[in-house]
Amino acid sequence: MIIIIIILGLIIVITQKGGLHLKKGLLLVCSLLLLLFMGACGKQEESVASDKQKQPKTEEATTRTFKMANGKEVEIPAHPKRVVMPYEFLGNALALGVKPIATTQAVMENPFIKDQIKGIENVGNPISLEKVTELNPDLIIVYLDDQYEQLSKIAPTVVIPFGHYKGIQEEIRVFGDILGKKEEAEEWIKQFEEKAAAAREKLQGVIGKDETVGIYELQGKDFYIFGDNFGRAGQVIYNALQLTPPEKIKKEVIEGPQQWKMISLEALPDYAADHMFWTVYRTEETDQVEKEMKNSAIWKNLNAVKNNHVYEMKMENVWFTDAISLEHQLDLVVDTLLSHHKK
Repeated sequence: MIIIIIILGLIIVITQKGGLHLKKGLLLVCSLLLLLFMGACGKQEESVASDKQKQPKTEEATTRTFKMANGKEVEIPAHPKRVVMPYEFLGNALALGVKPIATTQAVMENPFIKDQIKGIENVGNPISLEKVTELNPDLIIVYLDDQYEQLSKIAPTVVIPFGHYKGIQEEIRVFGDILGKKEEAEEWIKQFEEKAAAAREKLQGVIGKDETVGIYELQGKDFYIFGDNFGRAGQVIYNALQLTPPEKIKKEVIEGPQQWKMISLEALPDYAADHMFWTVYRTEETDQVEKEMKNSAIWKNLNAVKNNHVYEMKMENVWFTDAISLEHQLDLVVDTLLSHHKK
């Protein structure tokens, strides 16, 4: 910069004091010097830029710290490639475009992901430590604390308690964080909420503003009611579709210490809703109990029974709470309500 200023100064002096021929000659020389200098500067800048490009980029971190729901911190891969996880959460990973290398033995097969699980190893239930070790995972996900100690010796292990997070939006964000798929998680949430809004529009006039909806199940000889975060399409019915539970279910189950409650047949009218979603977990005793129940005066006098507002669902269709299952359950619940409404 100083040299450029000096040359420009010389040009000014020459133009003021020199003779005509002298002026022309010196101006030409100074102009050439200026051009040469500027060219050299340009090449130097190009050289510096080139050197910067050649310099190795700072290496991206291969691991990161994740804080689990129990407050413990664990070092996990920034972008895990070989994941072992519970079958109950498998749909979350698949929804984010991640195919685990292995999963646990399913208590019940998920009909909504069965076409996507080809090639995923089965590590049993309880989990076979030997089989997991052979698979050489870089990340293990479990939902029980007592599985953590042994599995964490094989690979970085994260505990995600079942039902710990308030809803699928919160849960899928956690999976997006763990699996290095945050953007995909936000995209899934956006499309699911749009789908839920469209579904609520479809149900306008089908469920009255003052009508209630409940979730009930028969297991062996026992009757259960469920809340908004324990399967049976609860997240769809109460959260996505924003349907109203009976007051006792709201206070004792949804806002209670756990998301389910066992009741007697005699107590069923106290928890009954105008619309009842009904599932049966089949055992040796269930068929006889169900027959007696449906022939009882208690059952026949329920408003939902009288109005044909009892919707029996297949257990395998409403058992799971993962992202893919909830998408399908949303369609299933809406179609069920619409088809009954037309009758």
